[in-house]
Amino acid sequence: MFKGYKYLILILIAAGFFVYTFNLNNPLFWDDSDWIKENVFVHDFSHLKEIFTQNILSGFGLNSNYYRPLLLLSFAFNYVIHGIKPFGYHLLSNSFHVANGVLIFLLLAPVFRRRLPAFLAALLFLIHPLQTEAVTYVSGRGDPMSVFFILLALWLFLKSEFVMSDVTNWKNWRRWLSLGLLVLAILSRETAILFPALLIIFFTAFLSGDRFWKSIGKSLLKSLPYWGIAVVYGILRLTVLNFKNTLNFFSETNIYTQHLSYRLYTFGHALFEYFKLIFVPVGLHMERDIPLKTSFFQWPVPLAILIIALIILVLFIFYRGESQFPRREIPNPKSQISNKSQIQNSNDQNISNFEFRISNFRLWFFGWGWFFVAMLPVSGIVPINAIMYEHWLYLPLVGLFALAGFYLDKLLTLLRSKKAVFYYLLIAVLAAYLSFFAVTSIRRNIIWGSPIGFYEDILEYSPYSVRILNNLGNLYSEKGDIDNAARSYTRAIESPNGNVFAQPHYNLGNIYRDRGDIGKAIEEYKNAIKADSKFPFAYQNLAVIYASRGELSEAARMLEKV
Repeated sequence: MFKGYKYLILILIAAGFFVYTFNLNNPLFWDDSDWIKENVFVHDFSHLKEIFTQNILSGFGLNSNYYRPLLLLSFAFNYVIHGIKPFGYHLLSNSFHVANGVLIFLLLAPVFRRRLPAFLAALLFLIHPLQTEAVTYVSGRGDPMSVFFILLALWLFLKSEFVMSDVTNWKNWRRWLSLGLLVLAILSRETAILFPALLIIFFTAFLSGDRFWKSIGKSLLKSLPYWGIAVVYGILRLTVLNFKNTLNFFSETNIYTQHLSYRLYTFGHALFEYFKLIFVPVGLHMERDIPLKTSFFQWPVPLAILIIALIILVLFIFYRGESQFPRREIPNPKSQISNKSQIQNSNDQNISNFEFRISNFRLWFFGWGWFFVAMLPVSGIVPINAIMYEHWLYLPLVGLFALAGFYLDKLLTLLRSKKAVFYYLLIAVLAAYLSFFAVTSIRRNIIWGSPIGFYEDILEYSPYSVRILNNLGNLYSEKGDIDNAARSYTRAIESPNGNVFAQPHYNLGNIYRDRGDIGKAIEEYKNAIKADSKFPFAYQNLAVIYASRGELSEAARMLEKV
């Protein structure tokens, strides 16, 4: 199989690495400071126990919901080799992304039985600008890393299906290895727990020759061991690995956490924004302000619901059409091959001889089923501390790009047989569209290379973002531009939600302290504590100030708080 695909694979590798060559020297910043630069757990390999038993920010002295030990281990690998020099970090993240593009091609080509639609799907995945947030942001490596293990596990499952299709037969090493890869995926990013559901969708859409509901039943049986891993992980995260309320990122209840309907309405708005960015990826930035939606009738919630309803309607129409045309069964290679060596030697050939027709229903079911299942963790069903991020589309886009590749190929084939002029026109439009994606991705990579410019670009879209203003102040402070740093912290504090964040108060307090204005410094440290009573650094600095003034009882009280 690889021999027949090698030239297309080489093109995908070249395209992916070319687009992301422009990020290789981008500096580490934002969460990279907490997760890498100042996180002692990743500075050598002496903290393996802590990496696998504590949350991702423990090495920085904070508590977090995130448990991603394999991601931290990958940072430790980079840090031990080259410290905080950015080249190696970006090269590894880029490599995961390019490998994912190749795996998408290897997964789709045999089930599509055509290389072009699989190639188009993989190319879209590699160069679409929405992917830059997950790939170029080093702390975002959890997305491409976990998706790499997910796709590799799925590919090994696909290969095993063509060697032995018995539901209960687990003698094939590929099945066992795919289970191990699922564990690695989950330890890279929590959302990989969805793998069993994605496996059901893939098997039902492409690997089962039975009718739909029988295919679902068979896929459930095949996915049981993967569900077992997901359940065990879920139990661990809710018990011994529950560091900060795993199922709720909010320390206090609010209107968003209390009402599931409000969260789903708000997700509808975010979903509408996602669809716009998928087709026209302009105005990309990392801090989006999606207002809380408390009613079905608030725009654009009705439009988002209408889009979902249309997707379901088309799925139903395709389902009724498929019921009139039964699918042919997958040939079972095991029944046709007499010994183990023949099985191994003919494995690729069996995949290339895959013979039943892919119906519109099964393809629609795969594309949208994969998309919405992968979006479940950020749909608002479980309250999380954000509403919309571009990198949340990294895994869901696999399904949509599979749809796009398949139907683009069908359209090209139709036009080529009927209207040659329209065929060449479509090729020209498609080439221009893909070029636009590539150029936009390159521009995004370049913007990420200037942290101050990056934050200022975000502030054009979200001028009151406390996080961005605080991070911008930190950068000015690192460069010795204290006046601009103080202005950024002050703007953050004066923002509508400024008083619920401890960091800008704390950072502004440090500036007052360094300037000798101890009274204002104490006031800001107390404001930081008022915003977050569990913010340890403000207590530490207050303890130092009180001790230096001889107020030892107050200093001791602050240290006890720490």
